Amino acid sequence: MLPQFLFSSKSDWAGIFSASLCVVHCLLTPLLMVLTATFSWWAGLSYVFLFISFYAAFDTSRAHTPRPILLLIWGGFVLLTLSIILEDAFPVLHKFSYPASLLLVIGHILNLRHCKKCGTHE
Repeated sequence: MLPQFLFSSKSDWAGIFSASLCVVHCLLTPLLMVLTATFSWWAGLSYVFLFISFYAAFDTSRAHTPRPILLLIWGGFVLLTLSIILEDAFPVLHKFSYPASLLLVIGHILNLRHCKKCGTHE
């Protein structure tokens, strides 16, 4: 059986990677809208990021993560989810996806640092 820290570490890195790609995705969307008329597949990527973010947040929650870090991660996930799902009805919510992704990245980085200090990750 593999040690728990391997899974926790992978989920933190997956969360950081997914949230970072989400920001790049959001930044490139207006450019793609100008360059091409058919980019419906591009909008679907948001849901891929949500799926990966949920997995990373859920798996990180199973580890020995302090409550404030979990609040950052889950708060970022909820904000990101709401901003993606309700974006069509309320376009201003698109702007909330940036701080939501930032909260996810910060939360996962803090968890990596915490686990390194306490020896959960090697």
